[in-house]
Amino acid sequence: MTKSRIEGLLSAFPKLVGNGKQHTFIETENIRYVYQPLDALYLVLVTNRNSNILEDLDTLHLLAKLVPEYSTFDEADVSRKAFDIIFAFDEVIAMGYKERVTLQQIKHFISMESHEEERAKMEQQMRERDAKNEAVRRAKEIERQRQEALARGGSGRVGGGMGSGMGGGGMGGGMGGGMSSGSHYGGGGNDHTSPQERREPTPPAKTAPAKEASGMSLSKTNKKSTLAQVLREEKVVDKEEELEALLSNEPNAAPQAPARAVPTEPVHLIIEEVFTCRMENDGTVENIDIKGGLTVSVEDQSLGRVKVQLQQGPSAKSFQFITHPNVDKPAFTSQSALRLKEGQKAYPSGGVLKWRCKTTDDSMIPLKVNCWPSPSGQSTTVNLEYESVVPFALNNIVISIPNPTAASPVIGHFDGLYEYDTKQKLVHWKIPNIDESNRTGSMEFTVKGASSNFFPVQIVFTANQSLCDLEVSQVVSEDKGGAPTKFSTDVQLMVESYEII
Repeated sequence: MTKSRIEGLLSAFPKLVGNGKQHTFIETENIRYVYQPLDALYLVLVTNRNSNILEDLDTLHLLAKLVPEYSTFDEADVSRKAFDIIFAFDEVIAMGYKERVTLQQIKHFISMESHEEERAKMEQQMRERDAKNEAVRRAKEIERQRQEALARGGSGRVGGGMGSGMGGGGMGGGMGGGMSSGSHYGGGGNDHTSPQERREPTPPAKTAPAKEASGMSLSKTNKKSTLAQVLREEKVVDKEEELEALLSNEPNAAPQAPARAVPTEPVHLIIEEVFTCRMENDGTVENIDIKGGLTVSVEDQSLGRVKVQLQQGPSAKSFQFITHPNVDKPAFTSQSALRLKEGQKAYPSGGVLKWRCKTTDDSMIPLKVNCWPSPSGQSTTVNLEYESVVPFALNNIVISIPNPTAASPVIGHFDGLYEYDTKQKLVHWKIPNIDESNRTGSMEFTVKGASSNFFPVQIVFTANQSLCDLEVSQVVSEDKGGAPTKFSTDVQLMVESYEII
């Protein structure tokens, strides 16, 4: 049918449906409208009079189940999600006929990922992280040079304070200015400022320069401003939002990735891994996706070509590996070694090795969480527990549980820390570190009002060990007869999305 024909048929539908009849279909001379009300909207299937009405109704009911999967029954929301709905409808009807598919199959088809797209996204993320790491490294180097110039009696400008890393107050007078009152974080009313921090600024000496001196501050806020100012002056970071995300260090914020270690050896290796998991509250795993990459950075170019010897643990057998085209693939396959192909002189900056594991095996989940709501009368008690099943430590763990009731939770027993977000109605269970001493833990809270809808539970954490169990055992210089070379490593495991529905 042409576009004008479809528009004419749809414009006639409201006039036909307004006749007060309670049927689910309307027939004209050549057209049959099969429809279903969706709150203030209608879902309409236009067919000819020769079609099978039972099959048309079955198709209509399947389409009606798809709409709430992608939008609400609101006209504005349907308009915003129009393309998602169209793609889903296209899986149901092909060339005017209904496909034999189920709702779960359609959702699976829509969520299928492109391998090339995933690789492109991973490369983009790695480039962004490299840029941020370089920004932090350059900022630290600039700050170090300024401090050295200041220590030598130069005129290097510090930029607003040295942060709170310098405790006490014994260095205030030597910096040409007074002590400024340090600000504390948190959002609570407790004042953690020491007496030294609260005292009034000391007047500058008469021999001090006439220009205004910023002095040394014990405030972490000032340290943040200093680094931000340095980055802006050196044009390392241009966008304000990227700068704030890079420098954010608020205790109530979601856990951020650990700060990158500045390379201290001639060869620096970065291992990054991202964990994604979605599972049901009965323990059934829908999907687990682990993606990782390794980057080799050679700071000392006099080393020439270097070979990186890797050691793969038992977990590495579950992963698929991809090497960069400039890397000798047979050497990696047979010896677990990364070396450049003949004719290549330097490792690419975007990474040399990538790996991925997609599975439903729950043994690949490093931190297992169980949430068990128990309604009883006019209240509900929620019991939570976690168990770490990996031999390495996990850091910055936050388990967020929604509170579907209007009442604030009454916290009973808990390990670690907790926080209640009154705006988003989320209970944040925080464990700073999980190691051999606290492999398991539990928490219990009660809310008024019987309900069991305390999902989805969202979990985030970080670690300095990869789930792929890949380690760098040795780095040698091929241009120097295989002589061992000093190297440093930086391993980061982060959670992209981990939820229990």
